[in-house]
Amino acid sequence: MKIKGLLLLFTALLAVGLTGCGGSKSNQANEKKSLSADMSNDSSSSSASSTSQSLSNYQYKVPKQIQKSANYVKNGDLSKKHQFTFDRFGTRQQLADVINQPIHIKSGNVNYKINQVRVIKNTAKTPEAKAAAKQVLNLQEIPDTYYTFVLNYTVTNHHDFKIALNGVDYVKTNQGQILTTQNQLTDSSAGNKIGADRAVSFAMTGYLHDYAAHPATKLSIKFGPIYNTQQEKVASAPNSTLIVHLN
Repeated sequence: MKIKGLLLLFTALLAVGLTGCGGSKSNQANEKKSLSADMSNDSSSSSASSTSQSLSNYQYKVPKQIQKSANYVKNGDLSKKHQFTFDRFGTRQQLADVINQPIHIKSGNVNYKINQVRVIKNTAKTPEAKAAAKQVLNLQEIPDTYYTFVLNYTVTNHHDFKIALNGVDYVKTNQGQILTTQNQLTDSSAGNKIGADRAVSFAMTGYLHDYAAHPATKLSIKFGPIYNTQQEKVASAPNSTLIVHLN
């Protein structure tokens, strides 16, 4: 498996219950398809390639005793606090918080809607889990237990032509942390196209530094400009950042 494939796979696993927020089958299919977008934190180093190869066929087996827990969710669709699941690398992912308050922002004839935000407590139970997390979040080191946010959002194109998304420019927390797709952030919308009068859902996953001791309570999200399929800009980025509260 190529490194990009590993990153995309792990991004999908970090975004646990990606389609759990609802939506049409068409949108859910597009969510999965959107994970094929080119990730800017892709790596081509030989060491990363070696790690990627070693992880490509790895499959963690959840102990049977843990599977008996009332809070264990095999399919990963975490909807209630304290529910948990495991990814294929051996990361225990527990829902720490969930926010279901739709938020809207517009850029010309394009509307962004935040559907749901989840804070996930991740505990790496294997060396493979840590290695995969470091690759996808582009971190040199990561603690055994760390937190991420998973944000599900929908973009609606009210133009009478197809548009191309430039993804997210950055996310900033009220703790001063700045995340980009080159560092600590993945966004499945970048490079994707949306047809006229269509809506497509995406997922964004970000690393929350030192969340246990100094929890971020607010995210400021700055989206990029919008283009047509001829690479001509049809709308600038939204005039204001989109504010999402994590509690």
